[in-house]
Amino acid sequence: MTDRRGGPRYGVDVEGIIRSSSGGEDRVTISNLSCDGCRLSAPGRRFAVGTVLTMAVGPIGIIRARVTRRVGASHGISFDQPLPRAEFDHIRLFLSKEPALIEERHLA
Repeated sequence: MTDRRGGPRYGVDVEGIIRSSSGGEDRVTISNLSCDGCRLSAPGRRFAVGTVLTMAVGPIGIIRARVTRRVGASHGISFDQPLPRAEFDHIRLFLSKEPALIEERHLA
């Protein structure tokens, strides 16, 4: 299986809120962030692949996204539009419990 993310990934620890198309709001933990997507953990929730979500992350506006994979409570998320670099940097440097300064993995 190949990874389709086109940019570097950063290990973050950020709290967010998601809403699914079926309604309801859940607190989640966001990790492994790139401009194109992230990994999120939603304890007690299992979203099917293809589920459309909206995410709120601190002062960053609403991010529309889709579940691309799931293992247990861990979900791979693809953003509908890449995060603008300023928002991406704000999340990884200022909203993460520890600033994510070093790439976890850079894809060539």
